[in-house]
Amino acid sequence: MKLSTTATYGLRICFLLALSDKTVSLSTLVEQTDLSEKYLEQILGKLRKGGIVCAKRGAGGGYYLSQPAREITVSGILRALNSDFAFANCAAGNCADSYCPNRNLFRKIYDAVENIVSNTTLEDMIYDYKCVQ
Repeated sequence: MKLSTTATYGLRICFLLALSDKTVSLSTLVEQTDLSEKYLEQILGKLRKGGIVCAKRGAGGGYYLSQPAREITVSGILRALNSDFAFANCAAGNCADSYCPNRNLFRKIYDAVENIVSNTTLEDMIYDYKCVQ
């Protein structure tokens, strides 16, 4: 199973926004992520359309979370980015082999991951990160 690059960076961007108590400029995000401005704008555009982040124009403008970090889940971010974990067809119930030995195992793995991303918030990610530091 693998997350897309967009999802990986989108989660990171949201994490950085959650750490800030103010609006974060695009240039600051470029510095923090080492991504191109164009690529960041594409990701931020998806996050805006998905209702995860908002933008403020003008002096002191930039990006900020649309809700408190405790209300934004990892699955919400992934949905906004139109991204998901890539699982074998068996896990999604699309296995052509009705006697597939992997179906139940992969379904359990899929369900466990889905449970984690649905119940993990940005606030949880910050707490976990700070505990490691």
